[in-house]
Amino acid sequence: MLAGFRVPTAAPPRSISALDIELIGWLRRLNTQLPLGLAARFTLFVAALLLVLTAAFVTINNSEAERAANSAFDEKTRQIVAVVESVAGDMPSDRRLSDLQVVLDRIAAASENTRYAYTVEVDAAGAARNSDPESVLRDPMASIAFLEAFSGGVASSRRGDGVLHIAVPVRSEGSLIGIARVGLSTRPIDEAISSAVSRNIVLALVFVMLALPLCAFFINYLTAPVRRLTLATRRLAAGNFSVPVPESRKDELGELSRSFVAMTKSIVDSFEAVQKLTMTDGASGLANREQMRRYTQSVLERGGKASLLYLDLDRIKRVNEALGIDVGDLAIIGVAERLKAVTAEALGMYLKQHPGDDCDVLMARLGGDEFGFVVSCNVNEECIGQYAARLITALARPFEISGHSVSVTGSIGIAMAPEDGMDFATLLRSAANALADAKSQGRATYKFSARDMKSYAYRRLMIEQELRTAVEKNQLEVYYQPQVALTDGAIVGAEALVRWRHPTRGLIGPTDFIAIAEESGILDTIGTHVLRESCRQASVWYMKGLTPKISVNVSASQCQQPSFASDVLKTIEEAGIPPSAIEIEITETVAMLDPRTTARDLAPLRAAGVRLAIDDFGTGYSNLASLTRMPVDVLKIDRSFVSECVRDGSARVVVATILTMTQNLGFETVAEGVESAAQREFLLAQGCTYAQGYLFGKPMPAAEFEELYSAKRRAGARDLISHIRRTAGTRAE
Repeated sequence: MLAGFRVPTAAPPRSISALDIELIGWLRRLNTQLPLGLAARFTLFVAALLLVLTAAFVTINNSEAERAANSAFDEKTRQIVAVVESVAGDMPSDRRLSDLQVVLDRIAAASENTRYAYTVEVDAAGAARNSDPESVLRDPMASIAFLEAFSGGVASSRRGDGVLHIAVPVRSEGSLIGIARVGLSTRPIDEAISSAVSRNIVLALVFVMLALPLCAFFINYLTAPVRRLTLATRRLAAGNFSVPVPESRKDELGELSRSFVAMTKSIVDSFEAVQKLTMTDGASGLANREQMRRYTQSVLERGGKASLLYLDLDRIKRVNEALGIDVGDLAIIGVAERLKAVTAEALGMYLKQHPGDDCDVLMARLGGDEFGFVVSCNVNEECIGQYAARLITALARPFEISGHSVSVTGSIGIAMAPEDGMDFATLLRSAANALADAKSQGRATYKFSARDMKSYAYRRLMIEQELRTAVEKNQLEVYYQPQVALTDGAIVGAEALVRWRHPTRGLIGPTDFIAIAEESGILDTIGTHVLRESCRQASVWYMKGLTPKISVNVSASQCQQPSFASDVLKTIEEAGIPPSAIEIEITETVAMLDPRTTARDLAPLRAAGVRLAIDDFGTGYSNLASLTRMPVDVLKIDRSFVSECVRDGSARVVVATILTMTQNLGFETVAEGVESAAQREFLLAQGCTYAQGYLFGKPMPAAEFEELYSAKRRAGARDLISHIRRTAGTRAE
C-alpha cells in the first residue's frame, strides 16, 4: 500500500573523527607553545579534551533527538496515508472524495494539532476543481508536497514553518481523482526536540563544571612531585641544596626523585671541589686571589674599612731552582703556616686590646711566592705597620725543610681604603706599587703606598719607556772593570759592565734599570748589545797589540736560547778576534738549574776556545758532581763573601773552602768586590788566582781602561828589563 512512498529525512550528522583529530592536534600544538607550567598546560589540555568530548556528546544526542522526531513525523505521515487509502478504498467512486472529506474533518476535529484537512478534486485533464486555502498557498512546503503527490502519484510530506504538510493522491479505477491534503502542527515534537537539546546541554555543562575542578585537583596532585623537583632544580641552580624531594614514591616519579637526589649529591661534591679549587690555593690551603677579591669587595660594599698588605718572598725562587719544586712547595707551606700563626697572634692581641671592635684578617696566597692580607677593621697606619713588621720578622728565622735549612726574606707593600682605592683592583695595584718601592729601597722591609705622581710605579713606567728609547738610540755604553792577577797585580782582562748615558739625568748605573729591563723583556737586547760592543772593542785593542780578556755577563733567558752558542760564535767571528779573547759569564743559579742541558748548550763555545765562567759562585746550591761536568774555566766568588772574609769567620771559612775546592778541581778563580789590601792578602794566601774590585780599579770607559792597561804593561816591561839586567849583572860578577 505504501510502495514508492518517499519521506524526506534530516541530513546525517557530520563525522567527528576527522574533526577530533584536527582539533586535538591544534590543541597539542597550542599547549606546547603556551608559556605555562606543566600542571596548567595539562589542565588546559584535559579541559579542551573534555569540551571536545562534551560537544561530541551533545551533537550525538541532538542527532538522536532529530532522528526520533523524523521517525515521529514519518509515523504521522504513515497514519494519515493509511487512513486516506483505507477510506478511499472502501467508498464508492462517486462518493469517494466527499466521504473522505468527512473523515478528514473528523481527524481535524479530533486533534488540535491539525491545521488543515481537506481534499482537492482533480479532473481528467489534471486541473484542480477547487482551490486551496490562502494559508496553505502561502506555504511553499505545502505546494511542494502537493506537486510531488500530483506529479509523482505517491504520497509526499514536507516540513515547513512549524507544519508537517502531507499530500496523498486519491485514485479511482487507476485514475487520479483528487489529492487529500493534511497539515499537522510540529510544535509538540519540536518542543520535545528543544527540551532534549537543552537537557543535553545542561548535562554537558554540569559535567564539565564538575569534571574540570576534579581534573585540576588530580592533575595538581599528580604533578606536585614534578613541581617539587622543579623547585629543587631552581634552588640547585641558585646554590641551595636543601629542598626535599619525594624519594619514597614507588612509581616513576620516585625513581626520578632518587636519580635527582643522586645527581644533586654529585653536583654538590663537584661544586665543593670546584669551589675549593677556585677559591683556595692548592699548595698552602689558604684563600686564593679570587676569594681575596670577593672578600675585599664585600667589606668595601658594606662601607667597612680595609687595609691590603702585599707580601713577596725574596729568595724562594732560588730554593726552587736549587732544591726542586717539591722542596719549594714545602717551603711555601712552611711560610704560610708561620704567617698564619703570626696573623692569629696579632689579631688575638688586637681584639684583646679592643674588645668592642669587629676585626678580621683574610690571608691569601696570590701565586708563586706572593701572599696577600686583608685587614677588615678601622686601624691606623701605625698598627698596620706593626703587623707588617711582625710578618717580616717572622720570616727571618730559617725554615727546616726536608733536611735543608732554608732562609727567606720578604718585602711588603701596603694600601689602605679609601685613601689608596675603593675597589680591590685599585688597592692591589697600589699595594704592588708600594711593594716595588720597598724592594727598590732595600729588601726585608715594608712601604705604604705613595699617593702622588712621584711613586715608584710612575718612575718605573718612565724608566721602562725611556729605556726602550735608549736601546734604539744607542745610549747604552760599555764600561770595563779591570781584573788583575793577585800574584803580581798585572791586568789580565776586564769585565764588561753596561751604563746608561741618559740625555738629562746623566750616567745611570745598572742597579737602576737592569731589573726593569728584565721585567719588560729588554734585557736580552741589552745583553746582545754589550756582547757586540765588547767584541768590537776587543778587535780595536787587538789591532793595537793589546790583548786583555773581556768577560761578558749574559742573562738567564739569553743563555737559554737555542741559538745562543752559535750567535756568540758568529759575533766573535764578525769582530775578527780569537774566541779566547771573550769570556762568557753565567750565574750559578742558571748553571745549576739544569746542569746537563747547560753543559750541552755551552759545549760548542768551550770547544771553539771561548772561556766560560760561573758568576756569583757560593750564593746558590751547586752540586759538586754536576759542577765537575760543566765546561767552565773560572769560578767567580760572590762579593758578599769577599767583603766579609776578613772580619767574619763564617765568610772566611766559605771563601777558603771554595778556593781549596777549585784548586783541587783545576778551576781558575776570580774574587769580586775586593776593596782592601787585607782582603787581597787573605785571598792571595788562600790561592785565589785573579781579583777585581775598587782596590784595583772601578768600572771605566774603554779609553780610560786602555790607558791603564797600557801603563801597566809598560811598567811591567820596565820591571822585567830591570830584573833581567840585575840577574845578568849578578851572573857576570
